[in-house]
Amino acid sequence: MFRVFLVVLAQALAADAAAESAKFIDGVWQGKGTFQMGDTIVLCRDITMKFSGDDKTFVVREAAMTCDGMDPQNFTEVDTFALGDNGELTFQKGVASQIPAGAKVGKVKGNRLAMLNPIDAAKVDDIDIRLAGDTLVYSQIAGAPGDRPDYALLAFMKKK
Repeated sequence: MFRVFLVVLAQALAADAAAESAKFIDGVWQGKGTFQMGDTIVLCRDITMKFSGDDKTFVVREAAMTCDGMDPQNFTEVDTFALGDNGELTFQKGVASQIPAGAKVGKVKGNRLAMLNPIDAAKVDDIDIRLAGDTLVYSQIAGAPGDRPDYALLAFMKKK
């Protein structure tokens, strides 16, 4: 009985000491979703996102979406974040000009990544990405907290 307790205790301590990782998000993801801008909400029949992730970094590589009533959108901006052992995300470099290098912007915990990036003095880009089974659920809301979002995207994607 005491031996079983020690094994369970050792496993629990090892799990607590394990570093968080962004490996769950690494790859090319494709799916569908909805996009909101102003009063308009449209169906997006094709959304593709490419991320790199491991024990030390998370990188937004590129994205593309085709939504009803809109021209196809392609995003080639690259943003790089360092990932600390505690799961904390720190902005390193990229096109997000309102974020100073070294700013702590989010956290990875298990199969979930959450970031709150400043856009300007009043607005933020609130991003939540989680892996549920084999589905990557991506939620992004940009704007002033408490106001109608400037834009928002909700996507459900599978690994390509």
